[in-house]
Amino acid sequence: MVAASGFVSRIPPRLRGVVVVYTVLGLVLWAVPLLNILHVESAAVVAGAAFFVAGTSALRWLAEGGRVGVVLRGQLAALGVPWALLTMTLLWTPNCGYMQGLLFFALFPVVSVVLAVGLARALVGLRHARAAFWGLGLAVLLLTPLYDLGLHPQFYVYNHVFGGVLGPIYDEELALRPGLFFFRGLTLCWAGVLYAVGSWRRDGAVRALVPGVVCAVFLAAGYRYAAPLGINTPEGYLAGALGGVYHTAHFDLYYDPATLDADAVARLGEDHEYRYAQLARRLEVTVPGRIASYLYPDPGTKARLTGAHRTNVAPVWLRRPQVHVLMEAYEQVFPHELAHVFSRAFGLPVLRASLSVGLVEGLAVALEPPDGLPSPHDQVAAVLKEPPGAPAAALAERLSPLGFWTGRSAVSYTTMGSFVRYLLDAYGAERLKRVYARANFAAVYGKPASVLAAEWEAFLRGLPVVTRAAAPLARRRFAVPSLFEKRCPHYVPPYRRAYAAGLEALTAGDTTRALARLEEALARRPSYPEALDVWSRIYLARGAAAVVARLDTLADVARWPLLALHLGDAYTLLGQPGKARAVYEAARRRLPLYARDFDAWLVIRKSLADHPDVVRILTSGGDAAAQAEALTARDVPAAGFVAALRGAAAGRYERAVALLRTTPPLPLSPWNAAAQRAAVERQRWVWLARFSYLSGAPAAAHTYAERAVRAYREAGDFDAAAQMIDFMTMMQWMIAPA
Repeated sequence: MVAASGFVSRIPPRLRGVVVVYTVLGLVLWAVPLLNILHVESAAVVAGAAFFVAGTSALRWLAEGGRVGVVLRGQLAALGVPWALLTMTLLWTPNCGYMQGLLFFALFPVVSVVLAVGLARALVGLRHARAAFWGLGLAVLLLTPLYDLGLHPQFYVYNHVFGGVLGPIYDEELALRPGLFFFRGLTLCWAGVLYAVGSWRRDGAVRALVPGVVCAVFLAAGYRYAAPLGINTPEGYLAGALGGVYHTAHFDLYYDPATLDADAVARLGEDHEYRYAQLARRLEVTVPGRIASYLYPDPGTKARLTGAHRTNVAPVWLRRPQVHVLMEAYEQVFPHELAHVFSRAFGLPVLRASLSVGLVEGLAVALEPPDGLPSPHDQVAAVLKEPPGAPAAALAERLSPLGFWTGRSAVSYTTMGSFVRYLLDAYGAERLKRVYARANFAAVYGKPASVLAAEWEAFLRGLPVVTRAAAPLARRRFAVPSLFEKRCPHYVPPYRRAYAAGLEALTAGDTTRALARLEEALARRPSYPEALDVWSRIYLARGAAAVVARLDTLADVARWPLLALHLGDAYTLLGQPGKARAVYEAARRRLPLYARDFDAWLVIRKSLADHPDVVRILTSGGDAAAQAEALTARDVPAAGFVAALRGAAAGRYERAVALLRTTPPLPLSPWNAAAQRAAVERQRWVWLARFSYLSGAPAAAHTYAERAVRAYREAGDFDAAAQMIDFMTMMQWMIAPA
């Protein structure tokens, strides 16, 4: 007690209130997950509080005659309190990104305090100086996000008061863009202008304004070139940065011409229009105006332009309807994001969304087309008998923004998707559109949400059939922790950074540098599957023995089917077909039931275990077209399948269809039983349908898809059948759009 009182007595009297506020703030942050470690979120909270606390204290101190240098040093020293409290949590809360947290603490609270003292210096002595300080601070705090996020298609915001928000909550990897550093430089420039104004007001010397004029020049240049500097991203700048544009009846597609050719963009345009027609019919709604569809070639480009690496979004609050989609995830996410665009028509005024985040995302999930995986209904029904096993009881928290975002995303999205789909099917689209904006269930349905949730749960329990694949899929997806549960949120460990650098080098054609970075990743994490996958693909073209030496030491290589494929290929190349087939088969047994494409591929590989010459062509790392030509010359039944697939990879779709039509079924053998051969034959119809569509023959694609549907239904695989029915419907729409 004596020590504490002695510590307090050493704090300058003018700073004691500041220290008390910072102490309370730090203790409150201790109790909040994600904010209880020194990182970007806590730094932003501390910066926002410090701006007002330090500025208010500085106004009083300066008014009492304090020198500005002394005041600034004192306010900066007081920031040691929240820094120390957030550092102390290292004793019980892991923070793998502590050094990055220090960077954010310097960029956010420290710079904000410098600005706050500068504003206090400029205002001190004026009537109502404190009210003016708080009014200006709150205006900047609130209006900057409204300007950036309300007018620009970006998902980051930089703010002079609290520092900034670097991207969406679902983006695990932070987008640390150069624009943040330029922006905080502008904050310091504003502080310089304010200090100069304060000095001029106090001393009356015009020369005191000179530093302010210099700072003002930098401010003018910064705001003039805000988009190139990465401070904000206007719509025109974003479209120009991507470079390509393609117009359809309802869409303007913005894309990177270096990664998508004219045919690929035209097919994307067809898919856009089909999904539009599908949603317009289902919801009985059209979208006024043209929809902007931004298609990003890679996560790096997306993060650089929008602040989000992998989060795909449809910012419904912007004036123009639009979607932002990463191309590698296009098939999975575009229909979901387009559903958000349609929901604008019945959302709240101005915001164009719902008061319930659960309804926002649940509607989009409910309207997603079949993807071959177990449906949200099946996934939720499959875990009803497992703890906690009561989705209706947990539904209420998913309807609120806090409950939805702090929960596990797979649980929130799937649960709400199943619930909204039930409402859509049981009560129709009209009521769902009416309840969407305000979540006023009792007024629209005549029943509270709890009663509707109980009905939905009873419906799930009464489902006559639930696919066997649903339970393991749901368990795996629902076990992924939320950002608030993760041990080290936002932290990208060194082995993942090295792997990413290796991929970047490989894309650039520098195999030597790629291997060096992959070896670095594997030295840090020897069993890192993604790095082993890329490393093995490179080494199979150089020497199979090295692949066997590395992969055969893994405890259970079959857990990673791609690695098992590489190991099996290595054994084939070394003339050990028995070992190769054993590895392929072990991988097949570990595949989920919905991995149909890869299952067929492994069965084909088993048939090639006695033909190392064919596998050598496949693993050569050469051009896909050249591989297809070389494989066509091989008189091996399975070679026809791989020749067709490599030809399709090279864009030779008509040739791929011809090969698939003429390649005989795989021969029956002890290692390729009738069931496995049938799996390949079902997949053959799928490949024929896809490649026929890509070759410009929708009628033929429809016919092949119909055969695939029949085959999957006979096999009892109704998820695959539903996916191919959706494909058939698209082909029919292309043949006769009306």
